[in-house]
Amino acid sequence: MRILLAAKTMGVGGLERIVVALARELGGRGHQVWVVSSGGDLVADLRRSGAEHIRAPLEITSPIGVAQAARQVRRVIVEQRIDLVHSFSATASLAINLALRARSANGLGGVRVVSSPMGLQNSPRELPVTTWLRNWFLTLGAEQILVISPEIRRHLKRVGAREEALVDFNFVGLDIDTFQASGDDRLSVRREFRFGPDARLISTIGALHPRKSHDLFIEAARRVSAAEPRACFLIVGDGELRAELEALAIERGLESRLAFTGVREDVARLLAATDVYVKPGVLEGFIGITVLEALSLGKPVVAFETQDVKLALTDGETGLIVANGDVDQLADRILYLLHNPQVGDRLGTAGQQLVIERFDFGVLARRLEEFYLGVVGRPVVLSP
Repeated sequence: MRILLAAKTMGVGGLERIVVALARELGGRGHQVWVVSSGGDLVADLRRSGAEHIRAPLEITSPIGVAQAARQVRRVIVEQRIDLVHSFSATASLAINLALRARSANGLGGVRVVSSPMGLQNSPRELPVTTWLRNWFLTLGAEQILVISPEIRRHLKRVGAREEALVDFNFVGLDIDTFQASGDDRLSVRREFRFGPDARLISTIGALHPRKSHDLFIEAARRVSAAEPRACFLIVGDGELRAELEALAIERGLESRLAFTGVREDVARLLAATDVYVKPGVLEGFIGITVLEALSLGKPVVAFETQDVKLALTDGETGLIVANGDVDQLADRILYLLHNPQVGDRLGTAGQQLVIERFDFGVLARRLEEFYLGVVGRPVVLSP
């Protein structure tokens, strides 16, 4: 197959890493893969995977940019004889639909289109109409919509998605064989960030963006540090809120106990040194690769209650789940794990087994390949 994957950006994030992994796995199975996006740090990884990247201005607030992106998408589809396009963002879906207008009259009748909503809101303050529109755009022109969580399915039904177009399909996973740590990570990480050798390390990973709720992590860190003098914290990632979050950490008296690492290549090393991993997001989306990464290394995870996180975490079995947005409860559960490491070990072991059984990316990519082949092999039914 000749496949075009379309994402808004290739910045360092969970979705973008999924796209890179998909491109690598599909290329390894003999398919040709192109990726269109507005660019980002992971473009180099894409190219190393064997995929070709096409840079396009995929910004939904710029009609001129979207129109330009549509022309680029159309050119790629025609020149490379693309069999299937998979969209991962509303902006990409809009550009794809513009590119394929009157497709039968332009020699584009054979290309198949699928989409995957990877989240709902961009921030807790986003207007409901904005969320509605984003999900509506993602349904445009897609003959099949891959649904990765029950909450996303519910929202897609609200925007009018046809039941027969929705396919429950998780392709969020982890390349377990390559995500490994070394034996000296615990002490080396503590030395790097000038924490004591006996520091109890709590970490979170993600773009410094409103949808990730790092402010709640910092508030929980203040409560934990007041009760546990050995507690230290890492926020791994970068983004638009970095200066604001750094100021908040200082205001909460955490400047010597909380480090902002920026984007890192050694995530496995940092997680291996972690005692408790926290997912502070309160918005629905997908499980989160970082949760799977922490679990794969046997680390206990604490998260706010969302439907998506429950696909990997069962409270008291593979992790701990607290009421959505309840910072006091989040801090309490972190402290509980710090003071009861045997519980953390039990949760981490169960989570590790879960990842091996259900979230190995090699298995998931093979399933996705089979799905693509099924879509491409069906008769084409074009809308008038």
